[in-house]
Amino acid sequence: MDNRQVIRNGHRLTEPYTQHIGAYPDPYRDNFPVAPEANTTPRGREMLEHHVLNGEVVVPPDMLFMLGDNRENSLDSRYWGFVPRSYVVGKPLFVYWSYDAPTNDLTEWTLGHVLDVAGHFFTKTRWERTFLVPRSQAAQEGGGS
Repeated sequence: MDNRQVIRNGHRLTEPYTQHIGAYPDPYRDNFPVAPEANTTPRGREMLEHHVLNGEVVVPPDMLFMLGDNRENSLDSRYWGFVPRSYVVGKPLFVYWSYDAPTNDLTEWTLGHVLDVAGHFFTKTRWERTFLVPRSQAAQEGGGS
């Protein structure tokens, strides 16, 4: 990653589905790979020690490098390393409910969140996404790095 942009095989990816809403710069998160930080798990540290070549992560066969689309709030492969392909056992069938709330409001069901949903169920529900069948949104390679 270079300034929050993913570079795959030497090409910047165009990913219109990502959200860049981080309130502060984070060198580890935004310019990966660099030296591990406190949140990096032992598997993540092993990945950095043994799978970085010329400043790029090299993903081994039958492994996946997972990134969240809300990358400033995702603990993903940058922190916990590769995911074995065999761990992916299914795919989503449809979106049954989508609610427009800040990510921090959705991490726990607090009384405040319950009251927010109760008071804004109809106005904050993203009806256009209800029962939507997720489709793959392949990243497009852009210009060189």
